[in-house]
Amino acid sequence: MKYLNIKNIVIVLVILALVHFSVGLLISPKLGDFIVGKINQYSSAKVSIERINVWPLTFSLSLKNVKVFDPQNTNNKIAEIKLASIHISPLGLLSKRLVSEAKISGANIYLEGEPDGTFNIQKLAQPKTSGKPVTSARTLEGAIQKKDLFARCYDLLKKKFSSDALKEEKVHQAQAKKITTTVAVLPRGRRVHFKSQDSYLLEIKRLVIAGSYLDFKNQDGGSVQIEDARIELGNAAFDPELGFRLGKAEVEGRIKSAGVAAGSLRFSYGSKFSKDKSNAQFDFGLNDINLDALRFIYEDSLPVEIAKGTLDLTSKTALDNENINSSNQLILSNYELKPKGLTESADLFMPIPLLCQALNNIKPPLRLDFTISGTVDKPEFKGFTRSLANLVKPNLKNIGQTLKSEVSSKGISGVFEAVTGKKEDKGQVASTGASEEKSNTQNAVSTLQSIFGNNKQDSK
Repeated sequence: MKYLNIKNIVIVLVILALVHFSVGLLISPKLGDFIVGKINQYSSAKVSIERINVWPLTFSLSLKNVKVFDPQNTNNKIAEIKLASIHISPLGLLSKRLVSEAKISGANIYLEGEPDGTFNIQKLAQPKTSGKPVTSARTLEGAIQKKDLFARCYDLLKKKFSSDALKEEKVHQAQAKKITTTVAVLPRGRRVHFKSQDSYLLEIKRLVIAGSYLDFKNQDGGSVQIEDARIELGNAAFDPELGFRLGKAEVEGRIKSAGVAAGSLRFSYGSKFSKDKSNAQFDFGLNDINLDALRFIYEDSLPVEIAKGTLDLTSKTALDNENINSSNQLILSNYELKPKGLTESADLFMPIPLLCQALNNIKPPLRLDFTISGTVDKPEFKGFTRSLANLVKPNLKNIGQTLKSEVSSKGISGVFEAVTGKKEDKGQVASTGASEEKSNTQNAVSTLQSIFGNNKQDSK
């Protein structure tokens, strides 16, 4: 039986340890500027890193004080990271890809709305292109059209899951298995590089960001902060040519506005794309949200003004291709609703002033369970309308009498338009006389009664 040569083993371990710590503590920090330069060269990001330590034996590296800047304006920071630890897959390196897991602590992320409806952080995910940036029609449209944060997020959802976007994704899936070749001429011979269309340079199996701070700001100056946030991303990938891809995400944290507590947030997302279909799951939860403090997020998307109130929301949404299947529960406490001075009538079943009055008369909390169907391009809120009508029905015992009192103060044309969504021809009304006005009033009453079921047959 041969004995282990303990002395030689110790010598080998000492040499490996010297190499490991020499590279990690002495050599790699001096290569930091070179590594940062390559990142800025081959990606859309502009970054600075105070210190880089590469640990060869564990296939890992650590980054200290990382700063990410807006590629179009390096005076604006998008993110600050105090410490990051990254583990790299040896098998991924053999295929010239960086497949890794990462942990980040002490991150500050600053999200700002752009005039075109996007966010500054999306610039980091765009494929790197040559030439000067071009002002698109979407940028001009976004600068003219005022949108709150809710509308911006919905625009992003439509860009990703609309029918046109899914068609483009199917084309990409069909080309994913195609191999492209790049030939580089060398002094002696040529070097051929083969690359698949779905082969990303950097793939992150799991990224955990703990103890982070997020600051959301729109172009009008409204802002909201998320403190003690925990962010987890999965199956994320980036390539200078292909852009960014994300498989799943989870976010949770405490919400503040102007330093005052405004509730808490929980969000999760997961998606799968195949040759024939795409599936996505959204799970969204809000607790004790101060609607007055966060009104800049939603105020342009609602036909009513929420003077005050606290919101609890639970939403579970599944997207099968572009089809929506969403179940939602909304609870409002200590609320007060007011009508807005709209130039166009909202697509609702009754005048906004009447609806606000009826909802304000409900003893808090107001609970609304509803579904959303249809497609991403054309969502259907029939479930919401029906649930809202059933909610306010007990507070409107006599629909016809209430409507007639509105007619006396606002006129037939305004009430008829609000209820039916149709505009009257004023010349025609003047020519037809009182009989036409009476008919219009009756039509408006019938519209409300058909929704609430408040007719003679229901009273039997």
